[in-house]
Amino acid sequence: MLAVLIILAAIFLRTVSPCQEPLTYRIGKVDERFGLTRQEFAIAVDMAAAMWGKPLSHELFRENHNGTIEINLVYDYRQEATDNLKKLNFTINNTKDSYGELKSRWERLKSEYEQKNAALKVSFSAYNTRVDAFNAENKSWSWRGGAPESVYKRLTSEKNDLNSLRENLQMQQDELKKLTDTINSLVIVINEIATNYNLDLVNYQNTGNILGHEFCEGLYEYKNRKQSITIYQFDNDYRLVRVLAHEFGHALGLKHSEDQKAIMYRLIQSDIIELSADDITSLKARCNIH
Repeated sequence: MLAVLIILAAIFLRTVSPCQEPLTYRIGKVDERFGLTRQEFAIAVDMAAAMWGKPLSHELFRENHNGTIEINLVYDYRQEATDNLKKLNFTINNTKDSYGELKSRWERLKSEYEQKNAALKVSFSAYNTRVDAFNAENKSWSWRGGAPESVYKRLTSEKNDLNSLRENLQMQQDELKKLTDTINSLVIVINEIATNYNLDLVNYQNTGNILGHEFCEGLYEYKNRKQSITIYQFDNDYRLVRVLAHEFGHALGLKHSEDQKAIMYRLIQSDIIELSADDITSLKARCNIH
């Protein structure tokens, strides 16, 4: 009986080991808004997967049309916020210093928004008052059979002024909308950094409602007997590979490292695409290699 248990245990250990046979993966959804082709994304995935096999001179991951791990590139509000700020020449780094700089800019822009929004409300109120007066006078003269030429010219001039004023107010409203979008994008990025470093979150209008409890650039999931890796955000090609490598590490069963230089550190703080000594030690321990 003991011999049977030993044999079954040995079979079980071989089955669960992530290093005996390569884990297979396949490319799923690749959102075109990232500006990457499926082939370019596949190359990044291959580079990330190969990083783990290099120290062991052994393939740990292999692409397969029917691979068990589906890898997706999903564009959502996180990447959109980053892209919006980059277009405005914002420098974004996942550091406490960057958090402070971005929060200061957010506070200035929020103050600017509040002042412009208050002024715009006053302008709209004045505009609506003039429109109401114009309509009332115009209607009054219509009931009397028409306005004298001098009044007609004045009303025509007032109508043109109101049309011009309306266009100007619309332009101010559009500018305020762009300012709001920038502020909302800042909130998302600031809260990403704040979550990672346990710093104060900021909230503005409804932006906070769409934020999850934790911002993540990538996510490995094992759910309903299905495995997936989803990438939500990256700043450049190197960071994409690093985020993918981090999630591949989770697929191998590795936990977060305390080494800030490690691929498996909980925060992605650099673009280096090499395993650290701590990553390799954890990998060998997972694979029972001494």
